[in-house]
This record gives sequence, C-alpha cells and structure tokens, in this order.
Amino acid sequence: MSGRSAVEADVAVVGAGPAGAAAALFAARRGHHVVVLEMQAFPRDKLCGEGLMPSGRAPLRELGLEAVVTAQGAPPLNGLQFGLPHKPLVAVPFPEHGGDQAGLGIRRLDFDARFADALIRDPRIEFCQYTKVREIRRDPDGRSIVSTTSGDVRARFVAVADGLRSDVRHRLGWTVGPRPPHRYGIVGHWLVDGPVDPWVRITFDQDLEVYEGPVAGNQRMVGLLCYQPRMRDFSGRLATRYREIVLSLRPELGDAELVGPVAAAGPFWYRASTVAADGIFLVGDAGGFTDPITGEGIAAGLRQARAFAVAIESRNPERAYRLAHRRLTKDPRRVASLLLRLTRTPALVERGLQSHERAPRMLTKLLGVGFGYWGFDRITPREWLRMFTGR
Repeated sequence: MSGRSAVEADVAVVGAGPAGAAAALFAARRGHHVVVLEMQAFPRDKLCGEGLMPSGRAPLRELGLEAVVTAQGAPPLNGLQFGLPHKPLVAVPFPEHGGDQAGLGIRRLDFDARFADALIRDPRIEFCQYTKVREIRRDPDGRSIVSTTSGDVRARFVAVADGLRSDVRHRLGWTVGPRPPHRYGIVGHWLVDGPVDPWVRITFDQDLEVYEGPVAGNQRMVGLLCYQPRMRDFSGRLATRYREIVLSLRPELGDAELVGPVAAAGPFWYRASTVAADGIFLVGDAGGFTDPITGEGIAAGLRQARAFAVAIESRNPERAYRLAHRRLTKDPRRVASLLLRLTRTPALVERGLQSHERAPRMLTKLLGVGFGYWGFDRITPREWLRMFTGR
C-alpha cells in the first residue's frame, strides 16, 4: 500500500491470527473486498494453549480448512484427564454435539500458516504484512480511515483482532482490565517417543496447573498456568524452573525432550467497554478474555469471526454483533470463572474429584456450556450441590 492514496475496502481487518484471518475469510466468502493488516510476517509462532476445542471445528470446516489442518498431523483431543500430583487422574470426555466430539491439537506455527495461505489465495483479500495500524478515525461519509505504516485504508467496517492486549482497543479507550488476581501462562513443547495420546491432562498444585496436550510432530504442548505469587519462582530462570516444575508434577515426561523456547504471557482477564461501535468491531481475544483454563480461546475466536461476517450484513451491524457476541461469550465466561474458583486449591480439586465420582456426567455437561452447546439449565440442582459439597 506504500506510496498510494487510501485503499478502498468493504472490510479492514487488524490482525491475521485465527480470529482475524477467519473474519476476513468469512467476509470475503460473502462477497466483500477485504484488506488484512498484520504487523508481523508469516509464518510466525505464537504463545498459545494450542487446543482447538470441538466447537471450533464447524467454523474451520466451513472455511475449508479442517481437512488441511488434520492432514498436517493435528491429532484428536478426546477430552480431559485431571487430578492432583502423583494420584490417578479422572477422565472427562468431551460432549458430542452436531456430529463433533473430538477437538484438535494444533501447533500455532502451522495453524496460522494455513490461515495465511488461505488469505493469500483468496482474490477478494489483500493481505498486508509488516503493516502496523497507527490509528482509526471516521471520515465525513461515516467510513473508517485506518492509518498504517504502509498507507491508509478506507473501509465501511473494521474488525479489530490484534489479541489479548489489543493496542487498537486501547487507543479507542475501550480497554477494561486486567483484573486481579493476575494469572500467567508459561509454555513449552516436549518431543515424545510413542503413539499419540489424545487426552489433555491437567494436574493441579497450589496456585498452579500443568496443562499437557498433543500437537503435531509427536510433540506435547505443556503449559503452566499460575497466579502472580508463583511467578516469582521464575524470576531470572524461566526455562530452568519451568522444566523443574513440569517434571516434578508430570514425571511421565521424564523421557521426553524439551524442544524449542519456553515463553511466558499474561496477565489475563481483559474486557472491553463495548465490542462494536461506529463501524468498529472487536473479534477474538481483543473483545475480552477471561483465562486459558477452558482452552476455548481459538474456537471462540472462530465463532466470533463468523458472527462478525453475518452481522455486517444486517440493518444495524453494531447491535447485531453486540448481541451475538454476548450470546457467544456470556456462559463460557461464567464457566471459566467457576472453574477458576473450583481449582484454586488442591482441597477444592479434591472435592471436585469426589463430586465427579458421584455424578460423572456433570463436568461433561459443564464443558458443553463452556463450548456454547447449551445453557446452565442442562445441569440439575442435585449436580450443583454435589459439585460444591462433594456429597
């Protein structure tokens, strides 16, 4: 775009991660001319839990990318196994809904590259990498002028999908958070010799959880989620302390090899004062993010991207998207907050294990609420009582 007058587009998308790329692709499939603005270049790696929950497979399939991703070796995710250190884990299979039950273990380096390829191939999309957005302003005709390091883009609608700590959301004055208690994530990859294990394993310790799940290439993503007091343990020795904690809580990885860098992110829990106004829409983590505890981030971004493309064709696009966004995020956020409360200490986890023994379908139902399949009314009062009392 450099050196040219303002580029005209129906839609400008800020950020080319899964949410932004999906928003561009869904909009382009509906006949809109789209410009995607990305400050980095692809392929690029991204710190992430790397689990596509089952609810994300339908939008991925609609975009024609599910077969490509699975062909790249993304293994299935059958559900969760969780418990306390050095004790047997209990299994919670994912609920079946609309023909989908398994998720996918995706490696973000490969997953984002597949989306980038799709952007490049679509003739209705102009994909601008190494392009940083400076500001968004309204012109007299009611369109948005997106000012970038490579020139201006004039668009009817702007989808902002630049992530958890969205710079554009902050410049708009829409950022709320982060809210304490602050949580952080530390992620690495381990090369495992053996058949693919299709379960996500979660081990709970004091103010810390270990998440372990398969991704392509015989690797397992292993992430630590912890509260701020535990982060002091990592000061000046991130990779060393990460390795020590992983092997102490998941000794089964003793024969695995830690490959690649260890990276940290956080704090989490950001919100936005609004997700749509004046032709600007927040999609994915830019629109708010509670915590990685449910693993729903990527799937949620894909569903919001689809909702954005539908909303901009309505008579009141901003209102339509706000309603859709609320419908897509309200209950999943409640589930994330509930799980954070129930897993804060080993004693509460122990109570959860006891309730699972008495009502083994309870947590599967709760996952379905988090995936947006159904509401909390699916869970009976007796099941709620068992969850909180262990009786």
